[in-house]
Amino acid sequence: MKEVFFRSLHWNRRFIFWYAAKLVLPGSTIESMERVAEINALRKEKKSLTFISNHLTYADSHIIETLMMRFGFRDLAGHLIHIAGQKTFELPRRWFTRSLHTIRVYQPKARIDKAYKKKMNSRALKWAAHLKRRGYSLLVFPEGTRTRKLKRFNPFAANPKTTIYFRNSYVVPLALMGAENIMPVGKILQTPATVRLRVGEPVDHEKFQEMFRTGNPGLAESEFRKKLMENYMMRINALLDPDYQAAL
Repeated sequence: MKEVFFRSLHWNRRFIFWYAAKLVLPGSTIESMERVAEINALRKEKKSLTFISNHLTYADSHIIETLMMRFGFRDLAGHLIHIAGQKTFELPRRWFTRSLHTIRVYQPKARIDKAYKKKMNSRALKWAAHLKRRGYSLLVFPEGTRTRKLKRFNPFAANPKTTIYFRNSYVVPLALMGAENIMPVGKILQTPATVRLRVGEPVDHEKFQEMFRTGNPGLAESEFRKKLMENYMMRINALLDPDYQAAL
């Protein structure tokens, strides 16, 4: 229970991604390939990356990696660290989670001792920083839970503290669409479907944070973090098709 970082298990990974490749139909796309190539070039230049995405199903991480591998970015996929809530380590989901490189975090509603939760989440943050220095990238779902109502994104659901994971990174917004047809909320069996992953422009977090602070003087730190996180969330929202966007 004290573990924080989990490397993928070799045979889990081989089998799960073999299966995922069959679920993600051939018509699935990444938009745009040129931008992903530019982002991957940043990684190769030793720049840290943190991807942020809307969250439709428990299979989102696998779907994103599957698309990256299919379109020639296997090395980028292999260097993704998924920030995963404690529920994904419960049986039977744990078997699927262990096909990914993951850092376990405890969500605000986790029913465990508060001091222990704080300690483990602090350890998770240190692991994330350590792995980014070693050339790995993070994948975060800031909503903290899957979209359950009409597949619409909730840009106000994110915990402002999530921005801690953006430190010294280029933040890359992602918009995932169609994944809900593969693994709908409340369903057990998966169904093959066409998926689209739209990739936004990378944002140098440290520069943007400083610019955002200059443009919002006088804000208390908690309010500043809230508005900063909302700005990133609206970047995801802008990438989504209208029927996935927040009903603002």
